[in-house]
Amino acid sequence: MNVKKLIKMEFKRVFHSKMFYLSLGIGLLITTLQWIEVGLPMAVNIVDGYIPSEVSTPYSAFESFFGLAGPPLVYRQIYYTIAPILAVMAHAVTLCGDKASGYVKNLYIRSKRQDYYTAKYIVSGIAGGIAVTAPIAANFLWNLMMLPAIEPMASMAIYPYGIGLWSDVLYTNPYLFILLYILLIFFYQFIFVSLALLLSTWVNNRFLITLFPFLLNYFSYMMLSFIKKAKYSPIIIMDMTRINALRFGPVVLECVCLTVLFGGLYFWKQKKDEGL
Repeated sequence: MNVKKLIKMEFKRVFHSKMFYLSLGIGLLITTLQWIEVGLPMAVNIVDGYIPSEVSTPYSAFESFFGLAGPPLVYRQIYYTIAPILAVMAHAVTLCGDKASGYVKNLYIRSKRQDYYTAKYIVSGIAGGIAVTAPIAANFLWNLMMLPAIEPMASMAIYPYGIGLWSDVLYTNPYLFILLYILLIFFYQFIFVSLALLLSTWVNNRFLITLFPFLLNYFSYMMLSFIKKAKYSPIIIMDMTRINALRFGPVVLECVCLTVLFGGLYFWKQKKDEGL
């Protein structure tokens, strides 16, 4: 059994997994509550956003969108804080169960050990990315169905503008801006998934494996805040309203370096164990 067949098998497991749908459900619950509190009232009173004496427009889908909306901010803050838990729950945590149940040993008879761990890594990363980004995309679609797609104007000063991460794209092509940010959030989940899979090579506790990336992510946010470098925390990077504090190069470099570090250690550990 080669890597392609193992990847296909792992995806089947994802889409039959209660944990994957639980992860999606938690994310959808948060983005739906935000839409009910912010998007729905705007949709009912669209013209209230227009003030003749100021540079303004009626309420738009971009203004109520989960990623860009104003207060209450608690939904967005909670979402980006627990994103590591949602990403790991989606599928990465199953490695622990596979080893405990003996499922891995059965696969070794029909396939290479390295192929299994490669397939597990790829599928876990993709599943984690979907679990975190799908609710955000769904929220945007709900807003588009209920509100006019009036594009943001820099003169309204509703959103940050400057030499930040794709801030110019926000005002020239907001759909592309949202797509780019969703892709950024998607790939950032590989950091948390890689860390969880790495931890699974040492620990056989699903609860700890699910919680550890979240705890480390939050701890790093607190430490970076203490030294006034919070903008490099994934919690801040995933927030679309913080675009004026970021640069594309450092953001991508951080994502690549951390993913390669944790992912590389994961594969190194598996290869080392194989030689024992």
